[in-house]
Amino acid sequence: MPSHASNKHTAASTKTNRRGGTEADHNTVPLGPTRTSAAAAATAKSKLLPSAADRTAAVPPTPLDSPRRKAPAWNSSTSLISKRGGKPPNRPVTTQAATPGLTTKLPSGRASAVHSPISTAATSATFSKSSANLAQKYESVLGARSATDGELRDTLRTLRKIVLSEGLPPDPVPAPHRGPFDCSLRGRIWKVLLGIYRVSSTEYLSLIERGPCSVYEKIKNDTFRTLATDKKFLATVDENMLSRVLNAFVWKMDDAPPSRLLNLTYSYVQGMNVMAAPFLYVMPELDAFYTFTAFVQHSCPLYVQPALEGVHCGLKLLDKCLQVCDPILFRHLKSKQLTATVYAFPSVMTFSACTPPLDALLCLWDFLLCYGLHLNILCIISQLLLIRADLLKSTSPMKLLRTFPELDARQVIHQTLALIPRLPEDLYDVLVRHPFDAGVYDVIMGEDGEAETMMGGVTMAEAYARE
Repeated sequence: MPSHASNKHTAASTKTNRRGGTEADHNTVPLGPTRTSAAAAATAKSKLLPSAADRTAAVPPTPLDSPRRKAPAWNSSTSLISKRGGKPPNRPVTTQAATPGLTTKLPSGRASAVHSPISTAATSATFSKSSANLAQKYESVLGARSATDGELRDTLRTLRKIVLSEGLPPDPVPAPHRGPFDCSLRGRIWKVLLGIYRVSSTEYLSLIERGPCSVYEKIKNDTFRTLATDKKFLATVDENMLSRVLNAFVWKMDDAPPSRLLNLTYSYVQGMNVMAAPFLYVMPELDAFYTFTAFVQHSCPLYVQPALEGVHCGLKLLDKCLQVCDPILFRHLKSKQLTATVYAFPSVMTFSACTPPLDALLCLWDFLLCYGLHLNILCIISQLLLIRADLLKSTSPMKLLRTFPELDARQVIHQTLALIPRLPEDLYDVLVRHPFDAGVYDVIMGEDGEAETMMGGVTMAEAYARE
């Protein structure tokens, strides 16, 4: 996976990692400041199996989904203003800790591992003793200090194993009731996995103060529809928060110097609103901005290019993996002219964030951020296998595929772990690399000439019309 310095990886390095070799280097810092790499994720096939234990699927929003509306006036209110209408707290507009709760300025700009204690009154009655013990286990891992890179990798490995085998405990304070500067345990773990240990409120405010970016109207045409049926999300994340994060992301990418190694272009593309939503749900706006930016730049850069190269490559790989894992189901769908481009485009593009419920999605993302976003392709296949019997009996399977069943994260993860060893070495290798390696796109899409929006002779719109 792309390192801090470059997104460029080779097939050889990925295979080495997959067989249990070295992971990407990390700075020796308290656990919290590291980024999960795709190369580390490639070890999933050899390491996951021994540890394995347990909204209507919407088409991603496009300008055609609903009448285009005029973008509202630019809202320059920042994350430092409470979403409940309070006044900005008296905090220095300078480099702050990524984990809220600190009232003192951090001169180094390094995120502190300290977090604000949870009051007994705010603690949910459903936060059981076992959940408290599990939370304490995570706290001990997050608070560990590593003297060497080897110790840091070992601690990260321990963290991933706990996430896989035990999951995360429920948040003692429900998301809608968290303070605007309180970061959940899940949010802190995500920042660890994505290597976020420094944030700057000064930079973020300066990006916001620039006003609307060149694609602000496009952003606003999507943000109001983001997870619009999820009441907990709507009670936690204000639309203005989402539009500010995306708008600031575009400005930040405009300022970024061009890469001398890779020809990557970053701006707002379809589906980014849904990808940013979970980050805002589990952490404060300032943290969400930096974590989402790292997620896009280092975990899935090809998924957010103007031509969505990573998405098209993922769809093609989904077909290939399904053909290997379940040839009977693959042939049945193909006989109905149903390829992944027809039924799985939203799920691939958003890493399954379009499939409710949100709580299950967060559990699935825990898994993906630990072991690699490439596994989302196998997670989608797992969702298909859970309704396999119905698909094979149906003469019109698109009616079932138009609405994926509600996500059962533990079941999907368990099924995904069982699929990994079925894939040939070379197929799994390109699956690992496809979110960030342009060479994989050239190979996979070159097999059929080019990335097409029409596959199997039928477009997505025609397939829906037939139903």
